[in-house]
Amino acid sequence: MYQQKKVHWWKPIRSWLQQTGFCWYTLSVQSIRELPFVGGHVALDFVNTAEERGHPEADDVLLTPQDLRLWGQRHGVLGRSVPLHPDAETELQRAREARDLMYALLYARVHQRPLPAIAVRSLGELAADAYRAADLQLDPDGATRWHWSTARLETVRHVAVTAGVELLAGRPSTRLKQCPGDHCGWFFLDATKRGNRRWCQMRECGQEAKDRRRREQRRR
Repeated sequence: MYQQKKVHWWKPIRSWLQQTGFCWYTLSVQSIRELPFVGGHVALDFVNTAEERGHPEADDVLLTPQDLRLWGQRHGVLGRSVPLHPDAETELQRAREARDLMYALLYARVHQRPLPAIAVRSLGELAADAYRAADLQLDPDGATRWHWSTARLETVRHVAVTAGVELLAGRPSTRLKQCPGDHCGWFFLDATKRGNRRWCQMRECGQEAKDRRRREQRRR
């Protein structure tokens, strides 16, 4: 059985994230069971487990190892039986830091800023760690794909990180967007024909914006 090499990448990442203000963990109102997947991409849905970083009312649904496991199960990354080992809390911390690292890179990409070099290097280290834990297998359709164990909690991080690398490897696209809703900040791929999607969900952030405009008009 593959023995994953331990890479202590999270220490420098934690320091960098704290310095740049991208770490933001708070109590959650919406549970992981209710969280909608609106990103259109596994890496975006993983980053969207927390709302706009730095906002005093932003929520985070990854508060326990059980939350991380349930997210993986809901997204089809993990199987039904995933034991939580003594190091599950450490893995939760690693996953959240990897998530916030990807947030920083995606934020820079969406807002047409240079990707932070230290963040790119750190993401590369995470991806290398992920691929060491994977097997390259031949699927029935003849394609080769990387596969991770569906019974290990760290698979959530590995899948999200490698998917994030693939997303960022392409040329910048106007289809990658960030919701402008109040303290939302969720990312999504705009798959509409005209490329005019603005909100993560029209019935949530879009409706709130409409209601806010109506209230402002009444006060005038």
